[in-house]
Amino acid sequence: MKKIKLAALFLATSMASTFAAPIAFAANSDISKEKIVSLANITEVSPGVHVIEDRQHIFLVPNVTIITGKDAVLIVDTGLGTASAELVLQEARRLAGNKKMYLTVTHFHPEHGFGAQVFKGQATIIYNRAQRDELLKKGPIFRTLFSEKLAVSEAMKDVNFVEPDITYDNEASIDLGGRVVKLHYYQAAHTLGDQVISIPEQGVVILGDLLETNSFPIMPWFPDLQDTDVDPLNWREIFRKVAASNPKIVIPGHGNIGTRADLDASAQHMDFAREEVIKLCTAGKLLPDIQKELTPVLTAQHPDWDLKDWIGMEIQVYYERLCRK
Repeated sequence: MKKIKLAALFLATSMASTFAAPIAFAANSDISKEKIVSLANITEVSPGVHVIEDRQHIFLVPNVTIITGKDAVLIVDTGLGTASAELVLQEARRLAGNKKMYLTVTHFHPEHGFGAQVFKGQATIIYNRAQRDELLKKGPIFRTLFSEKLAVSEAMKDVNFVEPDITYDNEASIDLGGRVVKLHYYQAAHTLGDQVISIPEQGVVILGDLLETNSFPIMPWFPDLQDTDVDPLNWREIFRKVAASNPKIVIPGHGNIGTRADLDASAQHMDFAREEVIKLCTAGKLLPDIQKELTPVLTAQHPDWDLKDWIGMEIQVYYERLCRK
């Protein structure tokens, strides 16, 4: 099952769009074991920066990054549930021995941070304050959703939400020993608490689900799930800030490791989609007509991109944010 099906399922579940058809899952067909990260997919993308890659583009399997220095190691994201997190911890220990460990996550969504409990007491956990608050508010809702609708109840059943040991507001630095990592919070975008992690001296940036290489952006708008906090305008501003740092290696939430070119391509798409929605709603067109007219245009611009099921919702987000009075 490809990750693009997440969009259709969410859309059908929340009744947020007429563009997606419901997806039926067998009631007893739990697929949690298929969503465990694979340590065979680890690669060093820059000195001291290892990524357990989503190389096969498997639904609900993220990229997990392990950054090592002379004195400590930082793990970014845990994978879905404790089974993946145990493997990530194992690999971090292999790479770093008994060095001090830190854990952070790019955002609160289950496949990125719902294994944090495995690291409690093993690593110092650091989140930005908004991310911590969003996890406590929405975490139980998403645990139920993933368990009941995405056929990963086995992965969700033993998830406990743990608070970070350290929270910060705008920016934090971690000196791992000869390798300084920056944690940046730039306000709401894909979620309320998205975090950009960078290693400035090496030109490495970790963006989580702010970027999926060769994919349309995931802009969640789910009133039934109490999740309408996506901010596409600030999201675009984050891209500008990241681009100004001239990154060489861009690590997305899912998919292939990217470069500055992937960041630019996603930014250009967002600019075009936003401008077209504004133009069409200014001309008096309503959301369903805008979706019907614009979706094939955006699809034709990037026929090889994944996550086409999210285009209708991206249009809706721009419409809700920019067109409704």
